[in-house]
Amino acid sequence: MKHAAFPSIGSIAQKTILRCDADASVRDAAILMDRNKVSSVIIEIAGERHIFTVEDLLDFIHGGGAYDTLLSDFPVRRLNCIPDKEKLLVVLEHLESTAASHLGVVDSHDRLVGIVTRTDILSSIDPAILLERKKIGDMIIRNEPVMFTSDWILEDVMHHFRKAEDAIIVVDEGRPIGIVTTKDVFGIISSGEDVSKPLAAYMATPVITTPRFASINEAMLQLKQHRIKRAIVVDEAGQLVGVISQSELISYAYGAWINILKNHSSELHELVDMLEEKARSLEHLSVTDVLTGLGNRRLLQLRMDEERERVRRYGAAPFSLVILDIDFFKQINDTHGHMVGDAVLKLLSAEINRSIRKVDTAVRWGGEEFAILLSNTPTAAAVGFCNRLRDSVEHMELLNGIRLTISLGLSEYVPEEDDSTLLERADRALYRAKRKGRNRVEVEQALKLPA
Repeated sequence: MKHAAFPSIGSIAQKTILRCDADASVRDAAILMDRNKVSSVIIEIAGERHIFTVEDLLDFIHGGGAYDTLLSDFPVRRLNCIPDKEKLLVVLEHLESTAASHLGVVDSHDRLVGIVTRTDILSSIDPAILLERKKIGDMIIRNEPVMFTSDWILEDVMHHFRKAEDAIIVVDEGRPIGIVTTKDVFGIISSGEDVSKPLAAYMATPVITTPRFASINEAMLQLKQHRIKRAIVVDEAGQLVGVISQSELISYAYGAWINILKNHSSELHELVDMLEEKARSLEHLSVTDVLTGLGNRRLLQLRMDEERERVRRYGAAPFSLVILDIDFFKQINDTHGHMVGDAVLKLLSAEINRSIRKVDTAVRWGGEEFAILLSNTPTAAAVGFCNRLRDSVEHMELLNGIRLTISLGLSEYVPEEDDSTLLERADRALYRAKRKGRNRVEVEQALKLPA
């Protein structure tokens, strides 16, 4: 099963939550955990959530506590909780900073919906995120394994069990032949079984071992596959050289993630900036005419949608749409060539751009046709703009002595009018300007509906 590198904690938490009354005894809680194969129970005291764990039970045993002690009289710890949407990396940071073994998981209504442990986190980590070249043997230089021969009495070595991950490795001439885990001791205590027998009576065998040259990835996969809490590391001769707990592997994973983020944060920021710039560039290209630098039809459509919504929502003044065409542009191409024709289109586009306001939008409609959306501009003001633009274009100084004139068609938006009708009116006005001699402005009003 493939896991996300940083899943939400709610997706990996244990959903089975065992609750225990405060007037239950320590032994009752131990039996409940043993029967349900979990490592904690939840106790509610005075409206607050508390937790009793396997670690608490082990401390209780070492302290010589009485099994009939009520949980209400036991110094149970308050359960720290974290939102189910929180990412795994945040939870790891919390566990590393507090040394907690269990966390509650709550939903948006502060309801307890799960419990998360280090084992759950280990099961969710994708080993591929770790460095494949890091060997398990590199981690054991500081770890001295707890090992005894099989004739040792369990009662004499029980003080070595302090945490859920603790274990005693039973060896014969340095080679592991059995293991007694906290879980085994937990079951023995819960059942009231005699603890005066030798380790050989309690140990599990054979022992799953990890070669010292195995990678961290391989060790983590082994723990996940066999659902065990520690890697028992042996050398080439099968001699026990160390034990690595799942907590240490998780801590290493956390450290690896943090180092990756630290070492590559600048590269990541740079990559994000590059991607954002690329996205902006692509967005600009998608609404820009390549030759003239003005907008294209897609941009005009977007702006018309915005203007219609502005008029509808605020009852503001209508906008006007202008479609203009270069008079006798084919003659310019035929006489001077298409390169000159393209230069003329660019010069005209620059003039249009200088003439409009920031709130207006100019686009190349196609060929030598252009469209201009005049925001918040009714017909009378739009006619004045069109004549000023027509006059400035007529007096432009172009290369090769070319003189330029334009014809313009204008229509004012009517509320609830669709785009095609508005465009058709402006187009009809443009062709009327052509028929009437060019270099002029014509307006096509909307038809008035009968009362």
